[in-house]
Amino acid sequence: MTDIFKFWSQIGAKETMHPADAPIFSRLKGKHAFDLRCLPLNFSGPLQNARVVLLYLSPGLSKHDATFAKTSAGQRFYSEQRTGRAALPNDPSSLGYEWRRSRLRFLGDWESALDRIAVMNIGAYHSKTFTDHDVLAALPSSRKALDWAQNVLFPEAEAGKRVVICMRAAKYWGLRAGNVYGRSLFAPTAGRSGHMLKGAMRERIEKAARSALVP
Repeated sequence: MTDIFKFWSQIGAKETMHPADAPIFSRLKGKHAFDLRCLPLNFSGPLQNARVVLLYLSPGLSKHDATFAKTSAGQRFYSEQRTGRAALPNDPSSLGYEWRRSRLRFLGDWESALDRIAVMNIGAYHSKTFTDHDVLAALPSSRKALDWAQNVLFPEAEAGKRVVICMRAAKYWGLRAGNVYGRSLFAPTAGRSGHMLKGAMRERIEKAARSALVP
């Protein structure tokens, strides 16, 4: 099993494609919906030891992502995030802040816990609409993410060492929506936007996650 953090240390700061993924994209000859002008990564936040981890399918695409990739600030940000030790950014003007505010508010005072929350995707490449499930399955970067989740992250959650919440694409993570695995691996029913539906499971998840974030 390859460590996901070691895997992402093998890409240069300016590279918009992981070297291991390059052969697959070369064969596709542009026939995919991923924007390869952006910087890739499967996760953000301190994934190495985050107390709460939210799972999604792949990064979205904002009008600023490609421009951000060309800046030294953007390249430095991604390099730091790839270590799995950097906190989520807390600046309201930072890229993705509104998405985080919308998705993390169920955690309560999430802005005070950005050094304890991580987000993880199966896919590492940005796209406005996601239709390339076949490509995702072929990419080494996606397979490394799933391998690490299945062998490290999920067992830790089942043992109660972290709270892991699958907000989207449960079946691609090898989970089933509506189920709880072990002590704190949750696959709630959620909408396409990644918001949990109201009910007893949501209440249980909110309680577990907020408790895990207490300093």
